[in-house]
Amino acid sequence: MKLQDKIAIVTGASRGIGWEIALGYAEQGADVTVCARDEQRLQQLVSRVQELGRRAIAVQADVSVEPDVQKVVDRTLDFFGRVDILCNNAGVGYMKPIDEIPPEEWDKVVAVNLRGPFLFSRAVLPHMKRQNYGRIVHVSSGAAVVCLPGKAVYNASKAALNAFSRTTAREVSDYDILVNAMSPGFLKTDMNPRGTRPASAAAPTAIELASLPAGGPSGRFFRFQGEVEVIPELPDVNWRD
Repeated sequence: MKLQDKIAIVTGASRGIGWEIALGYAEQGADVTVCARDEQRLQQLVSRVQELGRRAIAVQADVSVEPDVQKVVDRTLDFFGRVDILCNNAGVGYMKPIDEIPPEEWDKVVAVNLRGPFLFSRAVLPHMKRQNYGRIVHVSSGAAVVCLPGKAVYNASKAALNAFSRTTAREVSDYDILVNAMSPGFLKTDMNPRGTRPASAAAPTAIELASLPAGGPSGRFFRFQGEVEVIPELPDVNWRD
């Protein structure tokens, strides 16, 4: 198994992509902490994970609220003793033209899609550094690249998440901590009912990135386990000139 006895946190796990990633991690031998706002659904997921023979705990949390995030990490450390994998999956989005987006909707999307991954990364990295091991998987989106009209705030939040992922990877390059972003694909979920693939199609990429060996790729963007260059290196450009 690719994740035998690893300890993972999966955010936004009460349904859809997060649910499937959590199950995928468990099927590969990991124990998981699952968090979201829907505690009833989380408890159902815990039961599913336990049926696979793995341990799981559910922690109700809003990923944009710092005390909630710290609660998830603290509960994980208290119950499992460490954190090996963080999958920042929680996300929201709205379909509106720029001049019709209320500022509070912009703020909500940025809070969940960008502040959440920042808060969780900030909370787990000291522990990953101490153990000299960690894998962080950010569920981003091809929307950050395609930039479809009507999804400005969602597109911008995911593009920022890609840059955050690249920066974090560089900051922790002295440790065996790998940080990558992924596009799950155009999947059928509650947030995207028109998707063309099942939510379970996201799991293989999330598993691959969570199980990368030491020295594996970091600061990269993947779609269906294939790397896509979304932030070019441009070594010949002197940005300080």
